[in-house]
Amino acid sequence: MKATKDSSKQEAKLQQQENLKFPDIASLSISSFSDYHSVSFSGKDVQKEEVIDVLDQQGFIPETLMEQEVDWFYESLGIDDLFFSKESSSSIANIIHTLYAAKVESFAKMRIEGDVDTAASVFTIKKKVVADNHAVFIETGDDLDNEIDAKHLDNSAKSYRLVSYFGDNNLKLVFLYETKYPEKTKQLDAETLIKGEIDPISDVIMSEVTSAENRKLYGQLIHLVSEREGPVIKTFNSIANRDEVRLIVAFRKNTTKSYYSAVTSLLHYYHLKPSKIFIETFANDVVVYSIYLNQSDQQEDVHNLALSIQQVEREASLLYAIPNNFFDDLYRLRQFSPQEAIYAHCGSIFVNHFINRLGSDYHMLVKHLGANQNDTLLLDVLNNLKKKLRNETFTQQIITNVLHKYKEIVSKLYKNFAQIHYITPQSSRLEKTLSYQRMSKLEPFKDDTEFELYLTKFIPNDSPDLLILKTLKLFNESILKTNFFITRKVAISFRLNPSLIMPVAEYSETPYGIFFVVGSTFKGFHIRFRDIARGGIRIVCSRSQDQYDINSKMVVDENYGLASTQQSKNKDIPEGGSKGVVLMNQGLTTQTDTFVAFSQYVDAIIDILIQDPKKEKYVDLFGHQEILFFGPDEGTAGFVNWATNHARKRGCPWWKSFLTGKTADLGGIPHDEYGMTSISVRSYVNKLYETLNLTTTKMNKFQTGGPDGDLGSNEILLSTENENYVAIVDGSGVLCDNRGINKEELRKLAHERKTISKFDRSKLSGSGFFVSVDETDVMLPNGTIVSNGTTFRNRFHMEIFKFVDHIDLFVPCGGRPASIDTNSLHYYIEKTGKCKIPYIVEGANLFISQPAKVALEKRGCILIKDASANKGGVTSSSMEVLASLALNDEDFLAKFVEVDGKRTPLYEAYVEEIQEKIKRNAILEFERLWSLNQERKEPISELSNLLSQTINKLNDDLINSEELWLNDLALRNYLLLNKIIPKLLVDVAGSKAVLENIPVQYLKALLSSYLSSTFVYKYGIDVNIGKFLEFIGELKRDAEGFQLV
Repeated sequence: MKATKDSSKQEAKLQQQENLKFPDIASLSISSFSDYHSVSFSGKDVQKEEVIDVLDQQGFIPETLMEQEVDWFYESLGIDDLFFSKESSSSIANIIHTLYAAKVESFAKMRIEGDVDTAASVFTIKKKVVADNHAVFIETGDDLDNEIDAKHLDNSAKSYRLVSYFGDNNLKLVFLYETKYPEKTKQLDAETLIKGEIDPISDVIMSEVTSAENRKLYGQLIHLVSEREGPVIKTFNSIANRDEVRLIVAFRKNTTKSYYSAVTSLLHYYHLKPSKIFIETFANDVVVYSIYLNQSDQQEDVHNLALSIQQVEREASLLYAIPNNFFDDLYRLRQFSPQEAIYAHCGSIFVNHFINRLGSDYHMLVKHLGANQNDTLLLDVLNNLKKKLRNETFTQQIITNVLHKYKEIVSKLYKNFAQIHYITPQSSRLEKTLSYQRMSKLEPFKDDTEFELYLTKFIPNDSPDLLILKTLKLFNESILKTNFFITRKVAISFRLNPSLIMPVAEYSETPYGIFFVVGSTFKGFHIRFRDIARGGIRIVCSRSQDQYDINSKMVVDENYGLASTQQSKNKDIPEGGSKGVVLMNQGLTTQTDTFVAFSQYVDAIIDILIQDPKKEKYVDLFGHQEILFFGPDEGTAGFVNWATNHARKRGCPWWKSFLTGKTADLGGIPHDEYGMTSISVRSYVNKLYETLNLTTTKMNKFQTGGPDGDLGSNEILLSTENENYVAIVDGSGVLCDNRGINKEELRKLAHERKTISKFDRSKLSGSGFFVSVDETDVMLPNGTIVSNGTTFRNRFHMEIFKFVDHIDLFVPCGGRPASIDTNSLHYYIEKTGKCKIPYIVEGANLFISQPAKVALEKRGCILIKDASANKGGVTSSSMEVLASLALNDEDFLAKFVEVDGKRTPLYEAYVEEIQEKIKRNAILEFERLWSLNQERKEPISELSNLLSQTINKLNDDLINSEELWLNDLALRNYLLLNKIIPKLLVDVAGSKAVLENIPVQYLKALLSSYLSSTFVYKYGIDVNIGKFLEFIGELKRDAEGFQLV
């Protein structure tokens, strides 16, 4: 069987790696001259003469100095012969001429300023020569480092090797060469790498100039990079040169940005002067930095090179996670240490998202007005005021400026943070380093009183700066655990206390937990409402800065809303609701960009979910082991297999259940392939037809979300014969035909998962059209001119009635949250006050804002909201988790996961059981909602919330009660084994084993969720003790005579 074979292969591979003999890596670094031996250039002397001739012809350098300048360049700067062999005489002459001109200019400037003594010895230069496949950068500062990163080292299309030499007067020469690999590169196994047989993945020039020992060293580093996320950082004393220390950093290409400039700034901060830097990029996208430093070259205030390098090691990892920050200027001026700068950076982002922008006046106004859910106009006014206050006060720039202004307060708060979360190694020898000395001199705030007195002393009591600084202090107080001080990390993660940062006045239900992650290319959040909770991870991209600003302002509210909706729709399953949102930096939209961000977000969160024996320990103020269940969402569906395997690689005991939506060969149940979410949506649509006798009535249908997506494609494939599509909107554009879109062509696209841009236009009627998001100035059949295709697509759901006569059914299957809100409500209301669309089943999460839902229902629309309609996906995911927990590894791999490309009988039967459960739950909820609506005459969208709240409240009460769990074992086990855990799983695992395999907390959640949802669907939302006792009595009678075998 494939799964068993794969598992065996994996075990064999691990055993083979354990048996490998690793040479002492420290013994492989000989010296910079041995590690990279010089390539002899036989034409060097001739070239020198040619260079002198060129300079002589130019006539700018005096003849008496010409030979001296040429010799200085050729012999004194340590430049390898490889450079001279690659460059022409004229280009070298131009570089020497540039250096000489810089000396003359600096001399003249110093003389003018009266600094005669310095004039003879100091000069400044900033010069670059860029060709197609190589470049030379010459400077006495670090102004060009950012350009080296942006145009060369961070270039995703090309790879470069870098060689840099450092001379007197801070002169730095950087040579970049586009890498050239062997024609046939190949994947190398661990044994080959450790032997140093890396030529098949090495730049051909690097292979020519590097030693056998260096190849072995690089092979080991490449192997180590493959074992974990993040950088591998090592320091060696050169064997043949006791004065020389070598710092090495290895990592995967494209996993950080601007790292070269970050490292050079870090060396500058510690007053460290390298002699040479080599950067190698291998064909498997591993990058290795080799930085050589000589003790004798360092300034007097560098007391101990080894100790300084030791601190650089720690901070090189921190800067890998966040190479650019909002406080770089203070760091470069040595007014902040690297740790302080990145703490301030993370803190400023926290402040931007969690500062109380609304203030007490807003909350008093809300209380005074007494708005209720039925007053949609007042709610709309308050919501707009809330958005205005949040969007136009305390911008990121204002917050950053205030923290710059009060940098001393930031430093003191950093010390408070470090005192709690930094674990000092027992054998620490960092006392002499600059960073440690700075930190030891910082005086933290002793208590809240001292902090308040300090603010009062320096800041006026009516200054808005006070709230920013108090929120930064709140950041410290809310942190329960963090990986900030773990050396090897890919992003900075914090577990926050939501009760301190999410006031009930703004967030009606306080979440159970919040994770906050800051990376080099993103910021992310994860919000969950219960200890055991599940939800997808969504990636949000922004093509423009304006779009990013909007997304950034809304990211926490959107995350909270999505998690809250998930909590409502999870009422039938043991997991509470959660959601993760990763907001990419502006302009980062490729799959490579989003995967790197997703992988770093996941890895950083894992850092503080487990105590990894390969990493340092962290302080855990939460004190309770946490397990998160992730799933796919927008932009992450293709990454779930990686995350599952990564969790296993990191040693997470819950790796099988960590992510849902995996492929079948990992035991996953793909929602899209089996239409799990759509089955739920369609169950509501079909039940609506059945209830209102519309099954055979022609229904004009509008859908957002096209045939390329999960929900959109399956909605098309499951649509009934009476449905006539008149318009579909997806990422590619708008397809509309008032006379009806050809359904066979739509089904073809849905099977092929292609966008509506691939629709055969010849199958449209004379009034039909397709407008691409890329088109401009398009005339439609009715004479309308579309000036911008993207804008037309974004607004089409509001302006659709310009192009179709009427719509009977609207099924949103994609789109941004609040695409319909009270501001756009008028587009859907007739002059008579009646809703233009009689039936809406909201497949897409949060597509319609809650006030807009209520308003539409008041105007005659029958609307099924997202939390009810699309819960099929969460049911499937929960059942997927249950299978991975119920079966041990052996049964899971042998009987459940895909075997030789075929699904096992157990798997197929389990999928069918899930589909039936989704239909059953949808029908039960529809019937209860319909009954409540007819009885109470309240909007279904409100009743859906009430139903979810009732079930969840009862669930919370039951899960916290030990009565049923401890005192009625027969009933408990009967329900778990006969009503809750599918018989298919019990039969495979065995009755006793299945209860042992599933964690106790999860069993409790299974039991309480079953009792709460079953009771409310049967008896309604009036939960009274009499009805509940009657319900339990029925179950006890069913359980009579049951024994656990």
